[in-house]
Amino acid sequence: MAEVIVHEMKYYGGEVNSDIDVVNYCDDYYNDYRSICCDCFRELSIATSQDPHAFYTREEMIKKKYNVFIIFIGEEMIGSVEIYDNIIDHLFVNKKYQNKGYGKRLLSFAISCLQEKGINDITLYVADLNKEAINLYINNGFKRTNTIIDNW
Repeated sequence: MAEVIVHEMKYYGGEVNSDIDVVNYCDDYYNDYRSICCDCFRELSIATSQDPHAFYTREEMIKKKYNVFIIFIGEEMIGSVEIYDNIIDHLFVNKKYQNKGYGKRLLSFAISCLQEKGINDITLYVADLNKEAINLYINNGFKRTNTIIDNW
């Protein structure tokens, strides 16, 4: 286990509309999803003494399929975001498509989805090591509301 500084961030921006088409996770996507997710979080996993190849089982992914939203271009998986209650989690973009606006679009989708359900207390958690994600969130209406040291 490693001590990790984790920021709780809450959304203070306005109403968001989303223009992307997403699909829910299904088992057919498991191998691609696993590969892209592990690749995106590899540096963070290594920095926090985690196995960069550790991942959810197929059964675990199937259980959470209604909370996992994926964006594709044609047959290629671009990225994903998970939404639980009022929490945005596991937002990632295929490294091949990073810095092209897809992270922002997935974040906007998640915010919009929660707002459509009447949820305005939107929260996410991000490791301090993940500076690019922190900047994305701050630039899109999130503010740090709490910082803790967690053991991963």
